[in-house]
Amino acid sequence: MGVEAWDSAATSWADHVRGGGDVRWEAHAAVLDEILPPPDGLTVDAGCGEGRFTRTLRARGYNAVGFDATSALIDAARAADPAGTYEVADVRSLPVADHGAQLVTCINVLEHMAGLDAALGEFARILAPGGVLVAAVVHPVADVGTYDVERDAMTISGYFAEEERAVPLGDVEVMHHHRTIQSYVRALAAAGFTLDDLREVPGRSASVPLYLDFRAFC
Repeated sequence: MGVEAWDSAATSWADHVRGGGDVRWEAHAAVLDEILPPPDGLTVDAGCGEGRFTRTLRARGYNAVGFDATSALIDAARAADPAGTYEVADVRSLPVADHGAQLVTCINVLEHMAGLDAALGEFARILAPGGVLVAAVVHPVADVGTYDVERDAMTISGYFAEEERAVPLGDVEVMHHHRTIQSYVRALAAAGFTLDDLREVPGRSASVPLYLDFRAFC
């Protein structure tokens, strides 16, 4: 349920994203825009998927390249942005020189990965001193929560049980590796990052979170 699942769902996911199906993306993108540093040098969009965020970065003047482990998603990214650079690569082993990037973005990817420490270590390797990581994950509360529309409230179960679980993606399932906020912060510190900003982005209502966004310096 890893790369193979995303390969199977690539077309439907791209259609979903580009057809306006991701109705909560606009609010999320606005928060990411607030914490992004200005364009400066190479930007690596790690886990770029079908290229939505890479295209946004490029349109705003960033020298951004996208990497993703799923070849079908990279094909979709290239088709949508022929002038861009999109390559197949695992975010834990990126074809970028040591200290070759000023900014790494990683949006809604780390919760799908078993190797969080390896990914953050790779980001630290490719970032220049003073470089910035901007990342986002599904909020850990939302990951284990059940939202009740009538009560406008979320019931949380098993928050501290860090484990993988299958979540639906169209007709297939992908894995989420649930982690607490504490685990993300401690992993950043262990990889040599200094947390600079952290935002909790609402989802279905202003009462409950959907995304956890953060900026850290290397």
